[in-house]
Amino acid sequence: MRFSYECVSCGYASVRTVPAHTSILTLIVVDDDENIRRAFGRLLRSHGHDVHVFESAEDCLARHDEADCAILDIGLPGLNGIELQKRLHTSHGKIPVVFVTARDEPPILAAVRRSGCQFLKKPVDEQMLLAAIERAVHGS
Repeated sequence: MRFSYECVSCGYASVRTVPAHTSILTLIVVDDDENIRRAFGRLLRSHGHDVHVFESAEDCLARHDEADCAILDIGLPGLNGIELQKRLHTSHGKIPVVFVTARDEPPILAAVRRSGCQFLKKPVDEQMLLAAIERAVHGS
């Protein structure tokens, strides 16, 4: 399958060929770091996914519809990623989540373990992110 992509906000353009068996997912990325949002958006779009990025939990809740998976920063200002995950599950059903964070304090790790969600520590390796999304969505 061949597709082209151009990001309206940053001007990034690409033409990619992805294997026919690749499932195209609708993903949301919520991170207050613009560089992370841009990098994750580019990576995931380069794999054929439909990606919506948000800089805050509140922005995500106000503007997103449905998604196959959410990639959430835990340390968001205001409503944090763990609280956002709970609200998304309440309002939109059980959306698979991959948490990312630069913080690894025991209370944060305990909350992530209780959530049952995938977890990656920043900086995030691209292949690890893709694998975590696959595990979250398909349970593999």
